[in-house]
Amino acid sequence: MKKAAGHQNGASRAKTMAEIAKLAGVAESTVSRALSDSNRVSEETKARIRALVSENGYRINSRARSLRTRRSHTIEVVIAISESNRQHFSDPFFSQITASIADALAENGYDLLLSRATPWSDKAGADALSSNRADGVIIIGQGRDPVPLANYAHNNKPVIVWGADISDRSYPIVGSNNFLGGQLVGKHLASLNRKRVVFLGDIRHIEIGLRHQGVMDALAGEDSAADQTLTVSMPFDSASAYKATQDLFNEGAWHDAIFAATDVLAISAIQALSDLGVRVPEDVAVIGYDDIELSAYISPALTTVRQDTTTGGQVLVETMLGMLEGAPPSDTILPTELVVRRSCGAR
Repeated sequence: MKKAAGHQNGASRAKTMAEIAKLAGVAESTVSRALSDSNRVSEETKARIRALVSENGYRINSRARSLRTRRSHTIEVVIAISESNRQHFSDPFFSQITASIADALAENGYDLLLSRATPWSDKAGADALSSNRADGVIIIGQGRDPVPLANYAHNNKPVIVWGADISDRSYPIVGSNNFLGGQLVGKHLASLNRKRVVFLGDIRHIEIGLRHQGVMDALAGEDSAADQTLTVSMPFDSASAYKATQDLFNEGAWHDAIFAATDVLAISAIQALSDLGVRVPEDVAVIGYDDIELSAYISPALTTVRQDTTTGGQVLVETMLGMLEGAPPSDTILPTELVVRRSCGAR
């Protein structure tokens, strides 16, 4: 009799997430979030749902769930890196924002698919949306040509981009105000009477170009400072910045400041100057962009414009998941802040 009763109890156990949700008195989405340990569900509710899952012997069937919902529960993150850029996944900025995105996705029960091929490229299988390998695409950066991205986003949903608020885009963005960031740098250098500025970076890239425009705008009102600014276009790798800085300063320091489009370029410039015997900041002030973690710990500590990758990654994911649930897409421009440290001579 006991065996028969046990068999009967086992047969009546909940077999689906919907049944677990009914027993718990919550929505099925809440069960999903609780099982992925999302911070959007209270600890009390998580404990109750886990207890019900344990009591009922419920197991998540990912394949069945995907077939039922027609979702992969995967979000693709595209970091479009070309050979000419000489950027790498190991770039600290990419590492920081990707880690933040991955954490936010995991909290909501989603996986991350990382790619370096743009979904509109000719590479076979590059479009994860069309092959149902991803439910949405997060693209980091707008590159040199915004048209292919705009066309792809117009014809494929949902797509969200870490980038700048530019005209003629067909996708929501999360990012910082790059033009304002450049302005903050220009005004700060001018306040220190540093007006012969070198800009390091490829201004053909949308975000980099806006940073350049911002610093030039700020210096335009400072006597002939804008006319004395030198723009050195280069890829994003350390070796290029090191060589360009050495080539420029190997006969002494006529320019009194460097504004590098990224912290990686700025740190390389500081090393090149040091190897030449040019003092930072006494002879040349150096300012970067991004505020990667290393910036605070080099010598001298790097003045830079902060991009909040932690909040940025979270907002990218929140906006993406909202779009998947039918919410209208929205833009988020994060605060732009100049973080002043020793490399600019203000401390």
